[in-house]
Amino acid sequence: MKIKSLLFLSAAGLLYVAGVNATDYAPSNWRFSEMQVGSAAGIFEEQMATGKWNIESSYFQTYSNCVGLANNYANGTPYDQMSDADKVKFRNFYESAQIVNGGSENLLCLVGKNAPETYPGGVAFTETFPNATLFWLSGTEAGGEPNHYRLTIESRVITSAASSSMKLSLANSQYNGVKDGGYIDLVVPFGSASNDKWSKAMIDFTMSGNWPLVIKMLVSGGLVDNSVVLFRSFKLESIDAVEYDNGTVVDSEFVDNPNDEPSNVQSVFNNELIAWGANGVISVIDANEPIEVYNAAGVLVSRVNEVSTLVNIPVSQKGVFIVKSGSVTRKVVL
Repeated sequence: MKIKSLLFLSAAGLLYVAGVNATDYAPSNWRFSEMQVGSAAGIFEEQMATGKWNIESSYFQTYSNCVGLANNYANGTPYDQMSDADKVKFRNFYESAQIVNGGSENLLCLVGKNAPETYPGGVAFTETFPNATLFWLSGTEAGGEPNHYRLTIESRVITSAASSSMKLSLANSQYNGVKDGGYIDLVVPFGSASNDKWSKAMIDFTMSGNWPLVIKMLVSGGLVDNSVVLFRSFKLESIDAVEYDNGTVVDSEFVDNPNDEPSNVQSVFNNELIAWGANGVISVIDANEPIEVYNAAGVLVSRVNEVSTLVNIPVSQKGVFIVKSGSVTRKVVL
C-alpha cells in the first residue's frame, strides 16, 4: 500500500506526521497466499468450538492467531463436553475448508453443503450449521500508540441467490473496545449478478482494550450452504493517525465512518484462473477459453468447450493434472 504522509498544525502546535504504516499485523492464518494448496484445517483451533451461537469473550483472552467455530448445535455444549460424534462434525467443517490455486496467490475456498446442487464439485461441508459463525483472532503483537488500524477483506461469492450479504463484527478480546467503547457491525453484500466480481471491504477503526482483534463472521444459511466462497489474504495495517484533544482523528488516510459501514468496492480485480481438485472433480473458475485437462504423461483426459464462471470437470483418474485454458495453466492434484 502506498504511504501518504500528512503534516498538521493546531493551536497546540505541531502535530506528528500521519499516514498508513507499511506494517501488516495479520497473523499467519490470515495469509492464505503463503499456505500450501490442500486442506485449510490448520487455521482452526478445535478447542474454541462451541455448540452455542456465540463464543464467550473469555475464549478471546485465551487464544490468538487462530479461527474458531460457533454454531447453534450439539445442545449448546462447549468442546470439552461434546460427544465424539459431535466433535467429528466440527472437524469435518474444518477439513472442508481448502487452500486453492488462484494463480499469483493461493486463496481460501469454502463450499457449502447444498452448493454442489448448483455448483458441483469441491469439498462440500457435510452438515448444515445453524447460526454458524467463524471467529478470526489476530495476534497480540499489535497495539500501543498509535492505535488506529485498517482491516481489508477481499471476498468472492459465487451463488445462485439473487441478493444476500455477509455480516462482519469487529471487537477486541473483551468483545468491545473498537468504536466508542463498543464494536462495529459491517455488512458486505453479494449476489448472483456479481458472481464474477471480488468485493473489497476496508474499514478503519480505533482499537482500545486488549488484543487480539476479533472478527466475527456470520457464515450460516445462504452463504455457506448454497455458495462457493473465496477469500484473499486478510490485511491488518496500522495507521499513524493524528488526534486532537477531543479524540477526533484528522487524517485523510483514516476514515472512521460514523455509520459503521466499510468502504466496499466490487471489481473484477483482474481475475485469474482458479483451479482445484477434490472428490474426483476438478473445479475451474474464470476460464475465458475452452478448458483442457492433461494427466502427468501429457495425455488429454478432458476438454470443455462451453465455459462459465465456475466449471466442474469429473475425472475418473487420480494423480497430478495440468489444467489449461488459453495460455494459462494450473497444476491440480486429485
